[in-house]
Amino acid sequence: MSTGSIALGQVARLAFKDESGAYGTPASGNYQYGFYYKSSLRETKPIEADPIIGAGYNNFRDATPPAPALSEHGGSLELPVCLNQIGDWLKLLFGAPQTSGSTNFVHVFSSGALTLPTRTIELNPIAGDFRQHVSCAARNFSFDSADANGYQRASMDLLGYGENLLGSSGAGTPTAARAYDPVKATGGAVLLGGVAVGVLLSAKFMYETGLSQDRYVDGLAKFGASILSEQASLTGELRVRYTSAAFDTAAVNETDQSLEFNFVKSANNSLTFLAPAARLGRAGVAIEGPGGIEQTIPFRCAQTAGAPMLTATLKNQIASY
Repeated sequence: MSTGSIALGQVARLAFKDESGAYGTPASGNYQYGFYYKSSLRETKPIEADPIIGAGYNNFRDATPPAPALSEHGGSLELPVCLNQIGDWLKLLFGAPQTSGSTNFVHVFSSGALTLPTRTIELNPIAGDFRQHVSCAARNFSFDSADANGYQRASMDLLGYGENLLGSSGAGTPTAARAYDPVKATGGAVLLGGVAVGVLLSAKFMYETGLSQDRYVDGLAKFGASILSEQASLTGELRVRYTSAAFDTAAVNETDQSLEFNFVKSANNSLTFLAPAARLGRAGVAIEGPGGIEQTIPFRCAQTAGAPMLTATLKNQIASY
């Protein structure tokens, strides 16, 4: 006798490909495999009550049959900050990069694009069950930087057109995932005004694209379009051990400073997020007891006359994304 078998996330593979057709049309051809830690990407549809009166059912107390409801499609992916694979997800967030170099390549992704790509993502949780998530677009990207165990992770939140339940894969013959080259969670650095932030305990980073979904009155059950209806934003917070009033002084003076998050493995293998104009919020000092004093300082970033709000520079040996 053997043990029972259950569905395991460990064997649930993810494949993806950027779309070239109309919104809501799955990508065709051969997809590419990718690594991930967690996925909450799914389509949900509630059961809507329909308390109709006078319809002549069996009795006057029990519920009447439900009415049609609207679907919602989206969710998040928790991803490794892998210096080879992260470029595929930065492309979804910013659009295609400007790439230079040979052998050692530099990919520069910039915020501010008027349109962003959509992608079909196929998840295969068990044999014979392929869940095709169509026209996924990036809503936000975030990570926490801290002196922690393991490898650095990031989270990407997505909105999509819908989920198709397939009995066989629609991903063609997927190509292998790009070589796994993760950065340690301890490998990050944060610079403010070009200087490393001292006594930094942790930092939070959140870039939002301004994405939303339109529903059109056209008789269709799915979404009409994903649109960039709001301005993009870059916000977060720095949690520091309190040493002086320097951060509050910068907040009072409304001083804009460059803010940089670095993940560096070598001169030719790194990822840098640069915001040219970050403004700190005034945090004050809360004394919680006889122990150490901390400050949690919020920041908000903006574009300048000469630079976008956020530039991500990825260095690796991948020729193109």
